[in-house]
Amino acid sequence: MNGGSMTTLSRISMAAAAALLVGLSPATAADLGGNCCADLEERVAELEATTARKGTRNVTLTISGQISQQLLFWDDGNTSDVYVNGPGTSNTRWRFLGSARISPMVTAGFLYELEAYASNNTVDQSNGGDDRGSRTATLREAMAWVEHSGLGRVSIGHGSTAANNAILVDLSGKAMGSSNYVALHSNGMRLFSRDLFNDTGNGYLNAGTWGSVIEGGSGDWLNERVEHIQYRTPTIAGFTLGASWGEDDYWDAALRYAGEFNGVRIAGALGYSVRAEYDGAAEAFTCTTQCDKKLEQLAGSLSIRHMPTGLFFTGAAGWRDMKRQDAVAAGTTFPVAETDDEDGVVGIQQGANRSNFESSFFYLSGGVARNFFGIGDTVLFGEYSQYKGVGQDVEFQGVIPQALTFTQTNDVQIHTFGGANTKMTHWGIGIVQHVDAASMEFWLAYKNYSLSGLELQTLIRPNLGKFEDLHLIQAGTRIRF
Repeated sequence: MNGGSMTTLSRISMAAAAALLVGLSPATAADLGGNCCADLEERVAELEATTARKGTRNVTLTISGQISQQLLFWDDGNTSDVYVNGPGTSNTRWRFLGSARISPMVTAGFLYELEAYASNNTVDQSNGGDDRGSRTATLREAMAWVEHSGLGRVSIGHGSTAANNAILVDLSGKAMGSSNYVALHSNGMRLFSRDLFNDTGNGYLNAGTWGSVIEGGSGDWLNERVEHIQYRTPTIAGFTLGASWGEDDYWDAALRYAGEFNGVRIAGALGYSVRAEYDGAAEAFTCTTQCDKKLEQLAGSLSIRHMPTGLFFTGAAGWRDMKRQDAVAAGTTFPVAETDDEDGVVGIQQGANRSNFESSFFYLSGGVARNFFGIGDTVLFGEYSQYKGVGQDVEFQGVIPQALTFTQTNDVQIHTFGGANTKMTHWGIGIVQHVDAASMEFWLAYKNYSLSGLELQTLIRPNLGKFEDLHLIQAGTRIRF
């Protein structure tokens, strides 16, 4: 009885306090008369129905997130436009973080995170933010974990593996205006070449994007968010070691470090991963394609910031080895003119993909981050990156119009692959302004992307397949809660 009375009393107290907050008048309170408890119970039920609550008192729940939006201006050498979308570096998100203490040494918890709306790394020249039709939430994290303060953490679920985002370490505060992984700004934009002009494609490759020559066809350089189990050690002298395993199969290991010495802050990460989860379509009982495909990757980043002056340097790099990929095409010669050669044909020899190949990238940035105006750090930065040999597992498709071949009765279809010398270079400059009082950032940045090496040497037109540079200007804001 005492327990029930105390519960009713506490609920009555909560309802009375809520009534004061919502501005109930003394006259309204006086109308309760002798039937106070029933009316207050009803009011408590109404308040509980409109209040965010955690399901159990044993677990502490924290709700956080952010709203991120930007203007994206692009010019691909042929046309230009302005989109409104979420930045691919850190889009609009909601996060639910729970934790409970099992004992003084052991805690348990979970992380559930959603991301919404189309980001700039999914849009292309024909589809902007709204046109992508992405207005629903995407699951990023759904992980549960148990942690011992002296032994480390074991987690299981869908989310970031141990090596995930190893190339994104950056102490500068420029991440909303610039990412160590430049595909997050341009991944979906299609390659354009004036040599490939045709009625249907208008110079754009039928298949081939800037993401194709940054990450290829085997996944991005950030590693994976997959179903997996993971172990992470406690932090020892600034170092943390982690390892993950995911089904079908994926595994990785990563070493991370963070520390500060004499006003110099240092952070870095290095991850090694092996992916072999390419074996056929889902629900297939027998593997028919990519049965032995295997991708090994070593990638990491390092960032240094001198806190008194705000000067910073950030670098990232990665190396990949693709093994036993199924060959797609051996190359075909398209006849385009009769000549006096022995075979009587001058043709276009198309490149073929290779079963085994390597690719690599590096990224460099530097600048200054200081609180010049008293409202938060102002970050001024410059950046440069280069990706080489990527796209050897991507088939790029285009069309040479019949009018440019002169002797052909039909348009000539181009099917080629990236090669060892295919190279994408990028550079950019920008500014990010932090507003500490509002947990807010504003940014303005320019980025240029150039491609070389993805060319077809023909007798019709030398260096066929030269692509125009892509120019991006991004201006946006993020507010966190």
